[in-house]
Amino acid sequence: MRGPVSAPAFALVGALPLLAGPHTKPPPPPSHAPPHVFVRPAPPLPMLPSVSRVRIEAARDRAVVTEEIALPKGDWTAGGLDLYAAFGAPGTPIAVDARLVPVPAGQLESRLEDAGEPVTVEPMIRHLPNTQLLLGRPNMAGFVVRVKDATLRAAYAHGDLAALRIRSLLSPPAADANGARDVVVRLGIDGGLPLTLGKVQVVSVEAQPWIKRAEATLCGPDADPFPLTVALSPKPENAPAWPAPTVAPSLATRHASDDLCVRWWADP
Repeated sequence: MRGPVSAPAFALVGALPLLAGPHTKPPPPPSHAPPHVFVRPAPPLPMLPSVSRVRIEAARDRAVVTEEIALPKGDWTAGGLDLYAAFGAPGTPIAVDARLVPVPAGQLESRLEDAGEPVTVEPMIRHLPNTQLLLGRPNMAGFVVRVKDATLRAAYAHGDLAALRIRSLLSPPAADANGARDVVVRLGIDGGLPLTLGKVQVVSVEAQPWIKRAEATLCGPDADPFPLTVALSPKPENAPAWPAPTVAPSLATRHASDDLCVRWWADP
């Protein structure tokens, strides 16, 4: 993705009550207790997803975080999916766009040039039991991605693997005292167990090469701090010939409480 990000490319996420300002007047308490409403729990996912790719496209005026969730056909035969994804950091996205993209037969991830089919995105204060928790933790604000049966059916017509591509448009992260900018990306969970993490990519989308270095680590109370392998594009001219040892994300020890912290250093 190069050049400005156009607003129509994203489905805007509205303001959430959970994120209201400190001076917002709370609503009056109800005059009587609301009736109990039974919410049917979501069934288990009919497949084992994985986070095949996390891609950060960074510029001076924005950052676009793309998470691609691989959805093998597995035991799926019919029905839609309601998947909950929590917001990352440093803040609520300006906009979120989600698409289901077919994966060519014999491949493990989608082609970036394939646009895919748009799917519905609905903001939520927290995870509810009638949706499948996919990214982040249940008490985090985020959104539900609703993938219809017909959309899944069309994607699986190309093969037994589809990719849910979620893009979040963020305001540019501020640089710290050392010139580093960073984002926190929520990782996947299925049945309380962490999903496999594939590639981590950082891309400079300025007209001239801008990012000098990028790092990624798992972060959280139980996270293994060993640095993960990151693909930086375009490569800086003065990149070290022998970078520090890193571990492939797919081989890293993962915990359900882990997030992905990605940091980059750029020219002023």
